[in-house]
Parts: sequence; C-alpha cells; structure tokens
Amino acid sequence: MYPVVLEAGPIWLREFAAEDAPAVQHFTGDLDVVQHMPLGPTDPGGAVEYVAELCLQAERPERDSYTLAIVERDGPVVGAAALTIDSRSHRRGELGYLLRRDRWGLGYGALAAEAMMRFGFEQLGLYRVWAVCDPDNAASQRVLEQIGMQREGVLRGDMMIRDQRRDSVMYARLADDPGPGPEGAYL
Repeated sequence: MYPVVLEAGPIWLREFAAEDAPAVQHFTGDLDVVQHMPLGPTDPGGAVEYVAELCLQAERPERDSYTLAIVERDGPVVGAAALTIDSRSHRRGELGYLLRRDRWGLGYGALAAEAMMRFGFEQLGLYRVWAVCDPDNAASQRVLEQIGMQREGVLRGDMMIRDQRRDSVMYARLADDPGPGPEGAYL
C-alpha cells in the first residue's frame, strides 16, 4: 500500500520524502526527544540516510513497515509515527512515535498513534497492536492509555539505550477491545 496518507485533526501523516531530512534531524538529534529510545541522537548525515531508507521501505511491494511523517496542516514535519507488522500470521504489529519537543503537550502524539492504530486494524487487518515505552516515560504511557491500550506488564532488561540496559512497559490493544471514545471496538 503506497502512498499512505492519514488525517488526524490538526495533523496528517504522510510518507517521508528526501527533503524531510532536516526536519527529521531536528527531532532525532534532540537527546530530550530520544532519551527513552534506542535511536539517536542523529547528525545531519544520519538523518539523510534514515529518511532515504524510509523512502525505500515505503515503495517495497511486500511492505511490513509504515513509518510516516507527522505534519501540521500547512506546516512542517514535527515527528514520526510507525507501525511495523511483526507477524502476518498472528495479525500483529508494533506502534511507535516521536515528536519534536516544542510540539509536546498538544495532543499530537495521541492523534498520530490513534491514526496509525486505526490504519493497522482497518486497512492492514491487524488483530493486535502493541507498543513499549520506558517506565520513566510517563507522557508516552499516557498517550497509549488515551488511545485505549491496556498495560500488560514490564519487560525486564528489554532494551539497550545508550549503553544501559532498560526495562520496557508493554501496552496493547486488540481489534475487538472496547475503545475509549464513542466508536468503541474496531471489529
């Protein structure tokens, strides 16, 4: 499926383009943004390579990874949201997202995460969408709870982040789970 474009209120999500590399470097190069993630901080050259790889992935016929730019209406790229199918047979995918620091607290994370999750359930036929975040990342945990994900537990020693072994908190939502809003379940 290419290209993917999703609308979510004041933001929309679209495929990355080569000219997005400086905007990507703006948020992936900020240690405050990536402090709980195994990526970054990236330099300008790393951002160019990362965006080039995303563009190649987007055009693959057997696509399992959807990493989209989060864009303000008539504005800049302010983040990224990803949905990666980790098992087609089990109809399962992993959700992730990150935003520029100056866009935190505006609800963009929840809007982007909800749009990606909805895409996974409705367009890709997924049954389970899951996400992990650092136990110290309270804002990300709030986003996952706002979109109807349930906390399932802690994965001890799950990730290496800047040479430190870190736990992850696991969240998931099933297509037939009741939702937080009037729309409810996806099935």
